Amino acid sequence: MRASLPIFIALSAALASLAAGCAAPLQFASSADPLSVLEPGATAYARFDGAVARELLPSALAPAAAKSLAPVLARTRLVAIAIGSPGAELQACLVGDYPFRAASLSFGSDPAWKREKAGYFNAKLGLRAAVPGPNLVFATTGLLEPLLAGAKAPGPSPIPARLSPFASRGLVIWIPEPFSRLAVSLFGEAMDVPALGLLIAAEPSGTDYDATIVFLMKDADSARIFRPALRLAWYAIARGLLGGEADPALDADFELDGDVYRASGLVLPNKFFARILSAARGGR
Repeated sequence: MRASLPIFIALSAALASLAAGCAAPLQFASSADPLSVLEPGATAYARFDGAVARELLPSALAPAAAKSLAPVLARTRLVAIAIGSPGAELQACLVGDYPFRAASLSFGSDPAWKREKAGYFNAKLGLRAAVPGPNLVFATTGLLEPLLAGAKAPGPSPIPARLSPFASRGLVIWIPEPFSRLAVSLFGEAMDVPALGLLIAAEPSGTDYDATIVFLMKDADSARIFRPALRLAWYAIARGLLGGEADPALDADFELDGDVYRASGLVLPNKFFARILSAARGGR
């Protein structure tokens, strides 16, 4: 898994510098959802609270990268990422307590980071980064301007309001149309299942996570008709990501609720979440 996450290694290098600058600090409401800052149309979205980020992200990185990211995560309350958005392979928004006033000194003293209008760019990493205010860090493989615009005027959450009761967990992953790109990555071809999205919401429980899996269908009839296919698809996803360690995930007890097909009380290891995000990126 570590070899398949070069973008997160690059992200850790950028954020370890904790630097950028704006003419005036950008204020981001502490109650706002950082997912609402990210561009619409991404292949996958994820949000972690600080405790989950400090546990989960270092496990997906090489030791040196994890060590460099640790000081940033120690100041972080929330992390939101978009994978495969129209303008960038990765967008990240971190909310926490960051040294805004001292930030530009760090990038300014590092010749690898070149000053741009909205922040700094590292050509070797292919990454732009900014600390536009005392509680925000942005990093992206695309342009920073969409993130800055999103922070000034947040849009709707990419997670449908129908699923908001499940979206307050410490770890949330939302994959729109999971049987297109995710299915191709895992199974080699898309599946003709009209699912609007797959939501995975979890909280730490010991060394694992207590998770709820939710398939949102286009209507109640499609949820009822495709119920057997969804169950089989979950089994295939769990096996594809966890291999011989998938047995606990296969005990999912799904139930139908209108246009939602969900299972609660699953026990998933932390590697599952990094692997499903990698699969959503096409395994790159």
